Amino acid sequence: PAPTPSTPASPAGPSPLPTEAITFPGPEGTTLQAAWAAAAEPKGAVLVIHENRGLTDHIRSVAGRLSASGYSALALDLLSREGGSASFTDTAQLTARLGEIGPERFVADMKAAVGELGERAEGAKLGMMGFCFGGGMTWLLLSSSEPRLAAAAPFYGPLPDNADMTGTKAAVLGVYAEQDDRVNATRDAASAALERAGLTHELVTFPGVGHAFFNDTGQRYNPQAAAQAYQRVLDWFNQHLA
Repeated sequence: PAPTPSTPASPAGPSPLPTEAITFPGPEGTTLQAAWAAAAEPKGAVLVIHENRGLTDHIRSVAGRLSASGYSALALDLLSREGGSASFTDTAQLTARLGEIGPERFVADMKAAVGELGERAEGAKLGMMGFCFGGGMTWLLLSSSEPRLAAAAPFYGPLPDNADMTGTKAAVLGVYAEQDDRVNATRDAASAALERAGLTHELVTFPGVGHAFFNDTGQRYNPQAAAQAYQRVLDWFNQHLA
């Protein structure tokens, strides 16, 4: 049933396990920051990439929910080299800074995070999910010869230009929102790139919702669609990671 207006909407998925702030070595002597949530009995492990607002409590909660669902999760802070998302007092400045960083740096930091995830979840298959900007980052890493990923779930992420996914083996679940014209404009290109790479994939569009419908701290949150999307991702990971 739809929540009544007086009730705050609850996040999709289980109650999150707590996350722990961690650091680990990044490229060129840098130190990367992340939130880590270990599952009690991990079925697999997932790299989580934040929106263009940086590593927020919402994204930490997503990592915690994944761990509660049996997938250890590492939520990377892509502003680690600037001192971390928390060092920005102004969200607009944080978003602007993310827009200034070149894709090569993001790829290098994400590859380091995949390595850290693999060490912390030894023997587990590795997956990835990201939201908005982080969805675009997920597509970017899939297009950057990353063979260690077994599954990925980009949420309403814009596809990078000339995406070539032949260097990955990941099974990809692309999540889209019907009322998200900007990102949907790249959906056909994503489908074509996945086909060219011969990857197992499914692109699902949730009707009647807009961009960022999964973010329970935002204006466009849709609890029903978010709950369905979370379950779809779990089913995908259970099939391709567990």
